[in-house]
Amino acid sequence: MKKFLIITISVLISWTTLFAQNEIDALRYSYLIPGGTARYNAMGGSFGALGADLSVMSFNPAGIGVYRSSELTFSTGFVLTQNYATINDNKASDFDFNFNINNISYLSSIKLKQNNSLKALNFGFAYNRLNNFNENIIIENPKSVNSMTDWFAARGNRTLWSDLGAKDQFYSKLAWETYLIDQNLPDTLSYISAFNGKYGIEQKQSIYRSGNQGSYDFSLSANIEDKLFVGGSLGITSVKFKELKRLEEVDTHDSIPEFNGFAFKEQLETSGSGINFKFGVLYSPVTWMRVGAAIHTPTFYKLHDKYSTQAESDFLDASMSLTESSPLGRFDYELSTPFRANASLGFILASKFLINVDYDYLDYSKAKLRSFDYGFYTENKNIEKAFDQAHNLRLGLEYKIGGVALRTGVAYFDSPFKTGQVNQNAYYMTYNGGIGLRTNSMYFDIAYSYINNEINYYMYQGLGVDSSRTLLKLQRHRIVLSLGFKF
Repeated sequence: MKKFLIITISVLISWTTLFAQNEIDALRYSYLIPGGTARYNAMGGSFGALGADLSVMSFNPAGIGVYRSSELTFSTGFVLTQNYATINDNKASDFDFNFNINNISYLSSIKLKQNNSLKALNFGFAYNRLNNFNENIIIENPKSVNSMTDWFAARGNRTLWSDLGAKDQFYSKLAWETYLIDQNLPDTLSYISAFNGKYGIEQKQSIYRSGNQGSYDFSLSANIEDKLFVGGSLGITSVKFKELKRLEEVDTHDSIPEFNGFAFKEQLETSGSGINFKFGVLYSPVTWMRVGAAIHTPTFYKLHDKYSTQAESDFLDASMSLTESSPLGRFDYELSTPFRANASLGFILASKFLINVDYDYLDYSKAKLRSFDYGFYTENKNIEKAFDQAHNLRLGLEYKIGGVALRTGVAYFDSPFKTGQVNQNAYYMTYNGGIGLRTNSMYFDIAYSYINNEINYYMYQGLGVDSSRTLLKLQRHRIVLSLGFKF
């Protein structure tokens, strides 16, 4: 049976929520901060008009048309993610370090007869990492003004205790079985927290996320008169995501009689794959300038969720200290991400200085969730109400000194939220730089990226019960190394 969904706009704005097939899934797999080769990263991912990097297969596939030889490249990355949480002036932090494959790509260039308008056909394959989900978060609230047990009680309202298992087996049912909520007698369809309105408890939440999102692109591009390049890609995307959340409430000040504390755990695993198509064009009106444009169809995902919860209560009376677990839930559903369009302008000056500017347009409100087992009417309406159009910008520079290339770039990824939402300013910025060493037959590149973001988060929210707001600051340091061969 599909898990009971109670989703509101106020839950949506936290950028993370109950595990469910909901608006947050649509956002998580639509909001991309892609990796790629070290050269691509060092220039802020700004390569749309320049073209001569295999990472462009997932951005503008026409870009591989400028190649005149075959190429193989491999890129690996090291990522340190730091999260800083501030709630009621109390600060806590945690970090995650992971190693990943950022890019694997191959291109075969087939030269045609010189008297043809069609100068070459280039075939390519590339794997590019689109998202890195790895992060650890710790939140410490020394003195709360309410409790997650109030939220459990609100979820159970208007439901007979014997029906909680059928209607809300992942939340209020577990709270009932572990004595964290009681009936608000004489009303047997209303519930209250077992704390009886006495608070001042210490709250701690740990969040551990892992996984990634990647794209396998199969591309073909044609070179026409060394001026016009057209190309297309078939993209097959993969998703792996895992989230473990543990919220503890501890009565450190003995303000609640007979109560020590409780812990509530949530686990979610998502896996799946999707398919999309990309079409692009580059045009070089003069030898030192290129303009480019591309469109990406929505990515059509088939996703599978596994999820569970567990509640543990701790009372002075050991006989009242209980542990209760939910069943393992499973659900299959579909997601279509927004259509994307981009435009690029690049300059090649004296064969030494490269400049590129990329612009992306997409509308996050166009994402859609679908299933034969559930209508997603509320979730899709909430997507339309809370999400908005977005405009991303990237600027990249490269300067060559003999066989050495110096690179830098900056990228701005617009907030997906409409004006008026709590996270309307939740955009990402990346600051990048790197160096490359090249010979006629091989190259080695290294890049460093600093990525930062701020969002507002709630440990629980909605139904008239909101935790205190937490400000989460993310700082991600990424190093990418690439080794490539030309032949």
